[in-house]
Amino acid sequence: MLINVISLILDVTRKKTFYILMASGVAFIVIGAASMIDSNIPRKVALDSTLGANLTDIITPIMNKASVGEIIIDGSKFNFKIEDPDKSIVVSVTNQSHYKYNLVANKEGEYRFETKNVGSSALNIDGEVETKASALAFGGQMMLLITGIIVLGIGMKIGYV
Repeated sequence: MLINVISLILDVTRKKTFYILMASGVAFIVIGAASMIDSNIPRKVALDSTLGANLTDIITPIMNKASVGEIIIDGSKFNFKIEDPDKSIVVSVTNQSHYKYNLVANKEGEYRFETKNVGSSALNIDGEVETKASALAFGGQMMLLITGIIVLGIGMKIGYV
């Protein structure tokens, strides 16, 4: 009985294989394309961390023009700066113990928020920033698309007669 069930499950015809491969290929392509579109839409990401004494925190959001970010730093003494994608300094403060800044991106690209705790106690960083996916995510999406194309090609090669 068990052998009959196993052989029934494993009895995949050429027609079934064709449809399975075609559906799988289309699924890979649809997921990869949807992921590509979604990764180019900025998402708000919460900033909520504690930075110990004599440590540096660097945040590098990838922002669109007119994307917004808010950062609130409170606690120990710190130095803080924001650089735009051209490495120009947007804002820089030194030896502060409380600072709040609202950023509206003037350029598209990767911004750099650098906070250095120069005090002797912990520092709290709060706020939120809009960011898109990195170039590493693009590689994963391309792998999904390429895999989908390959699976579709194999399905077409097997063909359904």
